[in-house]
Amino acid sequence: MASLAERRETPRERHELRFFSTAQVDQILLEGGKRGRAGSHAAIERILRHEPTLERAELWRRLRQIKYPARNKPFQRAAWSATDDQILRDGYSKGRSGKQQAIRELLAAHPDWRPHIVWKRAATLGLVKQSSVQSSSSRPWSECEDDILLELAGYKDVRVIGKRLHRSAHAVRSRLRILGKSTRFQKEGYSLRALSKELHLGNGTIRRLVVQHILEFRDARITRESLTRLEKSGALGLGGHDAINPNTTSISATENSTVRASRAQRVWAGTAKELGVSLQTVEALIARGRLKVYDPRITEKSLKNFCRKYGSLINYELLNRETREWLQTTMDFVEHAGKTIAQRLESHRRHATVVRKCLACGREIRGNAFFRHTRSCPRVRNIVTDRAADSNSLLCWQNSA
Repeated sequence: MASLAERRETPRERHELRFFSTAQVDQILLEGGKRGRAGSHAAIERILRHEPTLERAELWRRLRQIKYPARNKPFQRAAWSATDDQILRDGYSKGRSGKQQAIRELLAAHPDWRPHIVWKRAATLGLVKQSSVQSSSSRPWSECEDDILLELAGYKDVRVIGKRLHRSAHAVRSRLRILGKSTRFQKEGYSLRALSKELHLGNGTIRRLVVQHILEFRDARITRESLTRLEKSGALGLGGHDAINPNTTSISATENSTVRASRAQRVWAGTAKELGVSLQTVEALIARGRLKVYDPRITEKSLKNFCRKYGSLINYELLNRETREWLQTTMDFVEHAGKTIAQRLESHRRHATVVRKCLACGREIRGNAFFRHTRSCPRVRNIVTDRAADSNSLLCWQNSA
């Protein structure tokens, strides 16, 4: 190795290689490199065990030199003559075919050159025309653009920001990384899964609150796929069976009479007219999850109104400290608001205070969701299958006996 060979030339460095010679080190590295990365690691560890004065980075560098000797040629600056420059100018003046012919001619005359050397020389001579996109991307960022970028980062997509700043999405991502900001943006609203986890409310409960116009979806339009699937299933004639029972919902119709008809209700009324069913049937199907909407995230404005007017519907005792602080400081949470409505649901919410543990997988589950888990837990099914197999084998043994 070049660096190890230099060690043998100086008297002080000669004593550093006490166990292996330079040729032996190269041979060990070459044999280890043939066995892949694991073999390379093993070879380097073997050398360092006997030669602790060597550096690990130096051995890796020498291994790359041995495996790829053609890549280790010393750098030589290309010497361009006036004839070469004239060939390049003539070729670029003839268009694309002339460029290719000039590059082939120059590479044949100079075997040590690579195509990127010719391209760089053409740019130096001003033969390459920069496009408007390239000139825009190379334009330096001003302080005003950085302020707009930092203001929109996290709230708008990089394509939207780039369109406003007249830059490409790649340029916006690169600038955000330089400024130490993430390119991801937070979509407006809260997903059903996040609210269900934080507030300990089921997805069905949240959908029923939306149907009662207490919470709002960001985009309540019903998807065409769910309508097609519902029509094929033949579940449009459910009628009163799917109607929402006021005793099982959070708010009855009389107590919610002061709430104005929401935008979602007007959209669902049009869907009900198209399907030839009542509005209550469409709302019931949405509450049950049979009909899907385009954007089921809950708007922040409706969540604030819910926490301010119906805070008692949230079981405050089940919330963690972080969620409580978030509700009180951000969502204007009033713990005892709507208490008379929450008392009517107390019997239905009592199960949430009981925590059970699955004996098969060891997972702790709160409320009646435990019984749904036991029917779908894969470990429970495996135990039942093993027991059934053992009983069948025992029965076969008894019959044969």
